[in-house]
Amino acid sequence: MNSGQTRNSGKVVRPTRRRRRWLRRTAIALAILIGILLGIYASLRFIYPVWIQARLPSDAPRIAFSLDNTLLGRVGITDSTYQRVMAAAGGRLIKLRPNMAGDPEVDPEAVKALLEENRIDGVLLTGGGDVDPKLYGGDPNTTRLVHRLRDDFEIALIRAAKERGLPMLGICRGCQIINVALGGTIRNLRKEPEVVKRHLVLTGHAVELAPDSKLAETLGVRRLPKVVSLHGNAVKEPAPGVRIAATGPGGVIEAIEADTAGQTGWIVGIQWHPELTLDDQVQHKVYKVLVERARKVRKGR
Repeated sequence: MNSGQTRNSGKVVRPTRRRRRWLRRTAIALAILIGILLGIYASLRFIYPVWIQARLPSDAPRIAFSLDNTLLGRVGITDSTYQRVMAAAGGRLIKLRPNMAGDPEVDPEAVKALLEENRIDGVLLTGGGDVDPKLYGGDPNTTRLVHRLRDDFEIALIRAAKERGLPMLGICRGCQIINVALGGTIRNLRKEPEVVKRHLVLTGHAVELAPDSKLAETLGVRRLPKVVSLHGNAVKEPAPGVRIAATGPGGVIEAIEADTAGQTGWIVGIQWHPELTLDDQVQHKVYKVLVERARKVRKGR
């Protein structure tokens, strides 16, 4: 017999008023909680991005932004985070998606047209799942959240942007896909337990910048005492024309850079997350330089 029921002359008595009141209050509390969560989701996914974009001037540089396919990206956290830091730097994020039209293959010419149609001045590549190891001869058994369509689209995007001399910034996975797109390989840190535990953690670590690198020139420092680090992979062999710009614990390559055509061309990839370091304006300079160079592209049109 249930705790909320009693028997009287062989009849089952329904739950007491106290139990019904408790169930009603619980249902109301759950409805309120769901409403709050839906409100937060709507704010992150729709309201905040629109509001922050509306505050930018009409001539703000247009920065292409390929969407994060992980859970954080799907609920809008990645989007709202980068909208905030890029708006603070003066750039307008433009979301680009592959227009497949039923075709599973990414057409590089269509991606070039996409850059032209959207008047793109620069490119931002963000975090997410692992790059498909088939693209660089890696081990397919140790990767997570591979999304080959995103890989192919971003590789075409990177190559098209490089050809046009557009500035590019890659964050975490973005750093890796830049290297792969230009002919480099990826190091799987998950195979190195003592190394990965120092990189796949919120506590972060120090980063040493190459003294003669453009990244050191951009940030104005040769060492960052602490960066937010959340990656299980990193650059292994830099692509032809790509230079190591910073290293971290275990000899892990923490940043790469390469030149592109013209004075506006600038390619930088970093493994850490400056956008998660709210009070460090030194690290946020990478976003400002991306926007500054994109502004030069815009003025030169």
